[in-house]
Amino acid sequence: MRLAFTNVIDETVVFRHVKALRGLCNRFNPNIEIIQGESGSQSRSDGRGAMRKGAWTPHKQAKQLLRHLMADLMTEVKFTSYFSCMDMIEALNGTVGDLVSYLDYGYFGVLGADFDAQGRSVGNYTPKPSYYALQTISAIFSEDVQKADLPIIRWPEVSDRLFGFDCDDPSIVEGGFKCENGSAAFVYWNSTNLMTTDFESTVTFYTAGLPDKIRLVDLMDGTVYELPESILESKGEGKYAIHNIPIKDYPMALLFGDFKEINI
Repeated sequence: MRLAFTNVIDETVVFRHVKALRGLCNRFNPNIEIIQGESGSQSRSDGRGAMRKGAWTPHKQAKQLLRHLMADLMTEVKFTSYFSCMDMIEALNGTVGDLVSYLDYGYFGVLGADFDAQGRSVGNYTPKPSYYALQTISAIFSEDVQKADLPIIRWPEVSDRLFGFDCDDPSIVEGGFKCENGSAAFVYWNSTNLMTTDFESTVTFYTAGLPDKIRLVDLMDGTVYELPESILESKGEGKYAIHNIPIKDYPMALLFGDFKEINI
């Protein structure tokens, strides 16, 4: 049985939709699996197709990809699918012989395409920020990675970077994952309005019982950061305080141990 759902600018609806669908399926057959059949957005506002009038940019497209696909992974759907690999002419409407009437370009791709006067791709494809975002989460959250509850708690503190306190918004999304080798990943972001907000703040986490090797990954471009002692404070006996690290409006990840052999 295949079920699909989406909300372009609020990925948090995925959590309650999957929960309700899981309950419905369980009434009839617990072996029924749920998939996410298609999500994605455009990278510019002058295209055709779904969401065509939105104020899309390549950066917003990449944020939408990260937020929706990570929400899918957190709900443990059977698989999740992104639309699409490359920009294309959809030619969904038009009149035969009237070229302009069916030159309806869809800029949903993670690869940008160049088109000739006839609407055909000339074969030049340029990676967008969404390409590198998809590449990063595909490399990290694959194969033996499983959703897991982790001993991590958010604890707002004074943040000199903000001249105030860490973010503690109710719109913060968090989720944990584990590998068979005992390593773990903790993903978090603030689910602010995708179309109107560029959000950045800080957040503090306390952890216990996880591997000591702790790094921070920006899932937008795959950059991996070591945490200095001023940020990563040992509390003894496998406990740590991770002070005032960045939180953005797209997923970041804390890695514990040799998670997918990610290297600095």
